[in-house]
Amino acid sequence: MKRILYSISLLWLLTGCGDTAQKESETTAEAKSAAEKAHEEAPTDIVELTDDQIRIGAISTGQIEYRNLGQLLQVNGRLAAPAQSQVAITALQGGFVRSLPLLPGQPVRKGQVLARIENPDLVQFQQDYAENHSRLTYLDAEYARQKELSEQNVSALKVFQQTASERNQVRSRLGGLAQRLRLVGLSPQAALDGKFSATYVVIAPVSGIVTDVPATVGQYVQPADIMARLTSSQGLYAELTVFEKDLPQLREGQRVSLRLNNEGGRERSGRITYINRTIEADRSVRVVARLDQPDTRLAPNTFLKATLDLGDSRVTALPEGAIVSAEGKDYIFIATDKRASERHDGSATQHKEGQMEQHGTTFKQIPVRRGVTEGGYSQVTLPGTLDLSKVKVVVKGAFAVLSQLQAAGGEEEGHGH
Repeated sequence: MKRILYSISLLWLLTGCGDTAQKESETTAEAKSAAEKAHEEAPTDIVELTDDQIRIGAISTGQIEYRNLGQLLQVNGRLAAPAQSQVAITALQGGFVRSLPLLPGQPVRKGQVLARIENPDLVQFQQDYAENHSRLTYLDAEYARQKELSEQNVSALKVFQQTASERNQVRSRLGGLAQRLRLVGLSPQAALDGKFSATYVVIAPVSGIVTDVPATVGQYVQPADIMARLTSSQGLYAELTVFEKDLPQLREGQRVSLRLNNEGGRERSGRITYINRTIEADRSVRVVARLDQPDTRLAPNTFLKATLDLGDSRVTALPEGAIVSAEGKDYIFIATDKRASERHDGSATQHKEGQMEQHGTTFKQIPVRRGVTEGGYSQVTLPGTLDLSKVKVVVKGAFAVLSQLQAAGGEEEGHGH
């Protein structure tokens, strides 16, 4: 009987201990879950700093100001050549290409021989010129004789008029043939001396760079066929792409800074000369800007970035030190009454001893968009929910606040793990 009572007592004791351990385990799990929930719901854009931290970080607050800052417009563009600087080399008189010593990218100078063209018909032109010149010499003498006879009533007036008409016709034909020979570079005087040539040369009308050579040696080319293309660096201008919404801010004569993509940040200056009024399908407008200092070494179609000075405008601004960057975005910090230790339900955490946690100054991270910077101040675009007359912004030591925020975030993450 004693053994039975002893067994029942032992069983009751073991059961009671198990219940106590289970309750303690459940209590610990609930506390851990509550702590994790509080951590998850704690705001990540708020940090509390003690007075000592504020003093060490040299943190001070101030008001958002309105300042007159120069407004800048950033646009893209390219270098372009005017129509007179883009030359198509053609054969003035049809013929066979006998020489074409050109390569793409080759520089040429004005007056340089670009090609030699052969056309047997040129011999006939020179022969016609020589024959008409001889005919005109005879008609000049006959005209003088018939004029004298007509004045003396020895010869009929009709004969004199016929001679004068034929003389004018030959003179016109001779002038046309001479001009035709000069166009292809042949000398009319050489034709009179009996020195006929079946070939002529094509020369460069401007200095520039060969960009294309579509013709080949031995090919028969017509006057409309292009043998080569030249592009001159003379008169290069910047063609800027400006969107429709920014067009009202532009005017002719406006200053512009240019940075070519292949010059490593070198800045060139210019002025807007023309503003096209035709709006493209992408709602952009082409704007022409002339360089203050032309450079023959520049190449057409070089991409560039341009900055246009739009003048001063009154904008919301903060000192440059008030704006910090993190993960590719810009932020400021404002003083707030909200506590980083507050839970989602608004209750405050307590220390283990049951004492309330002592708070310092709380700062909230606010995303902004930075604009033009001038004289140590930067334009900022702020959320519309901020009351600019009341909000206090960290104007000095913003980086120290950011460091504390990042450090606090790292510690919380470590506890979570």
